[in-house]
Amino acid sequence: MFERFKSVGKTPCPPGSIRATRCPLVINPDSEDILTDNVFSRLRYLNPSLWLLPLLGIAYNRKFKAVDHRALKIEFWKKLPAPPGEHMEGTAEVDILIKIKDLIFLTECKYRSLVLSGSPHRNQVIRYLDAAIFNYWPDSNSKCEIFFLLLTDTSTEPDILSEYRNVRKIYDELTKVRFHVDYEKVSEMLARNIGWTTWGNLLRILESQDPKKLPLVESMIIADLVHFLRYKLQVTKQTLHRARKG
Repeated sequence: MFERFKSVGKTPCPPGSIRATRCPLVINPDSEDILTDNVFSRLRYLNPSLWLLPLLGIAYNRKFKAVDHRALKIEFWKKLPAPPGEHMEGTAEVDILIKIKDLIFLTECKYRSLVLSGSPHRNQVIRYLDAAIFNYWPDSNSKCEIFFLLLTDTSTEPDILSEYRNVRKIYDELTKVRFHVDYEKVSEMLARNIGWTTWGNLLRILESQDPKKLPLVESMIIADLVHFLRYKLQVTKQTLHRARKG
């Protein structure tokens, strides 16, 4: 998935490299793109009831209806043209776009990196929300529901995300280029659909599955993911511990 859909980072970093702008990341252990690929390219083969519905329930504190696997669509590094206007931001690239019929989840995955940094003018949250409205909400009759989901390895929700639970903040920062769109209504929807969860929560959801009750292939996929996430999160924990001691 990384090689098919990611525009940069397809070759190894030079020896001794640190993560920097445009640095290739394929063998960099800090790469959130590789983590995203390794996890979600396998999750998409599992029944959504095993991982997606519980994860969304934690992120949004609400219950989502059962999903037919055939109704679920996962797109990697989805490019969304930004609305025209003063910001001139070009195309936004969302890590994971999850679609369940009329539900659209813009999913940003973070791992050992600055959370939601972006262009010099606007952060990733509002850039993605703006692009999503421009691409999926063409008029006042749109029936889709748009969500923003942040997945991190941190223990608390980033403050910059919490700010966008405020309807007025979203409304003030959206690019209002379509006269027929009710941006107040749109802002209310987006503010209530800001969600945050962690890789640790995903790990616990997968660990809770009983392999004896699952088809062999699904149980093997879950076992691999549990092993991988335990390793990645343990690496993070050790790194943070060393940083505090230093």
